[in-house]
Parts: sequence; structure tokens; C-alpha cells
Amino acid sequence: MPLYSQIAGNRVEITARTLASTLRISEFRLESDSAHLLLLSAGEAEIIQGEKTLPVPAPGLIWLPIGPAGRLRLNAGSRGSLLKTSEIGLAHAMPTGTSASAVRNILQRVLTQVPAEKDRQELAGYLETIASENVRATTGSDTIIASLLSVTLIRICQHAIADIAAAVSTPGSLTESFVLLVSQHKRDQWGVEDYARQLGVNRERLGFAVRKATGLSPQAYIHRELLSEARDLLLNSSLQVAEIAFRLGFQDPGYFNRFFTRNEGTSPGRFRRMGMRMQNVPPPSYAAWP
Repeated sequence: MPLYSQIAGNRVEITARTLASTLRISEFRLESDSAHLLLLSAGEAEIIQGEKTLPVPAPGLIWLPIGPAGRLRLNAGSRGSLLKTSEIGLAHAMPTGTSASAVRNILQRVLTQVPAEKDRQELAGYLETIASENVRATTGSDTIIASLLSVTLIRICQHAIADIAAAVSTPGSLTESFVLLVSQHKRDQWGVEDYARQLGVNRERLGFAVRKATGLSPQAYIHRELLSEARDLLLNSSLQVAEIAFRLGFQDPGYFNRFFTRNEGTSPGRFRRMGMRMQNVPPPSYAAWP
């Protein structure tokens, strides 16, 4: 049973749940009146809010402050924990003293982190205990839950501060080198880990350097470049959609269709037809293409 309290007519809700491995994609609703923390130990997940999609690879975490409603899509075989807290619950868990303002400011934005294994296990233990206390709901459970959430939030903020410090000390050439590598290897379907390894840095350091310079995560930047080339090929070449998929490194044209549709809001074929109508020219003839 979740923790529910009444304070000035508002509901306090702090819940945690284990996301067990399944054989198919699972989806969970993200409420607009709650903040969420996803701690992913295995697999992959996506946060979907409107037209925005934010990938979350494992091991990693993402903190979502109170904002628009959305969905958490968990790929088959993924495992982790999901915490939800209302605004009042969040206020109860906020630390007091000199650190309160810094913690509050940090938690007002989306945070993505790749904690070390011992740190991930520590956070997983907190969320597991919160989930257990949700079920027990005995005397003192509300205090235990609020205290564990407070420690969890402080740990996240400590990692965020360390990440920011690392990003500030990262030379601008790191992002420039990443951009150059993406232009060379985006068709090879390199993952973020591949780029980090090639550049001699860890994934987290690369992520904060790229985000600081471009406003995008490395994965989002790679996707943007792939989509840009896909749009160009759809509008300015005679290649069929499947041929474009293979040219961009997608082994499965169906996956390319899903990737493009998810990010553009329309299928590659429909995108091409709309582009042709806007240009007021007939579609290209594939018969002459070798």
C-alpha cells in the first residue's frame, strides 16, 4: 500500500516499485503531478513525453522533475526500479540547512547519470526498502520512506555536482572530436560507449561535455545526425526506404521505419510523399536506379 497522508488538503505519495524482467516491451504511465526516478540495472528504456523521446541505457538513472505527463517504455529483459513522489512528498524529503537550496535547484531539471556499481547498488537498496515499506505500511513507515527518499535525492545531487565539475574541466576539443567521429561512424551504428572508448574517456564524462556544448546527450546527437541524413536521402535521392535503411547502417528496414517514425512523427514513406507534394514534383522513378 502506498504512503498516503493528508497535509493542508494535499496528498503525500511516495512509492517505489521493482521493474522485473519481462519477455516483451512494458509501458508505465508517468503522472504530470509527480516527480519520477528511474534506476535501470539492465536493458534499455525510453522516456516519452509528447514528441520527445529520451533513451535510458543501463546501468543508469534518470531523474524527472514534476512536469508533463509521459510514458516509460521498458524493453524486454530490462530490470530496475521506479520511484514516484508527489510535490508534497518531495517537500517532506528535502534536506534542511545550507544544502537545501542547492539540492532544490539541482532537482528542478532532468538529470541523467551513470553511477558506479557500488553507488547504483546503494540507491537500489533504498528504493527496494521504500517499496517494502509501501507494502507493510506500519507505524513509522512514512518516516522511513521520507528519510530514504531524502538520502536518495542527496546522493543524486552529489553525483550531479561531481559531473558538472568534470564537465567544466573537459576541454572543448573533446566535443569537437566526438562530432568528427559521429560524422565518420554514424553509419556504423556505433554506440555511445564506442565513441567514449575511442576518445579515451568514460561515458559520463563524454555525456556532460557533449550536453554542455550542444544541449543534447551523445545518443540524441547521434540520432539527430542520422535523422538529418535520412531526411536528405528521402527527399533528394531515388533510393527506396529499405536501401536508405541499409545505407545508414540499419540491418532491419523495419527497425529503421520505427526509429524514423518515433522521432519524426511520421513514417519514411509518408515523409517522402509529403516532401514531394511540397516540391510539386512527381516522385522519382526507381526503374532507372541500378
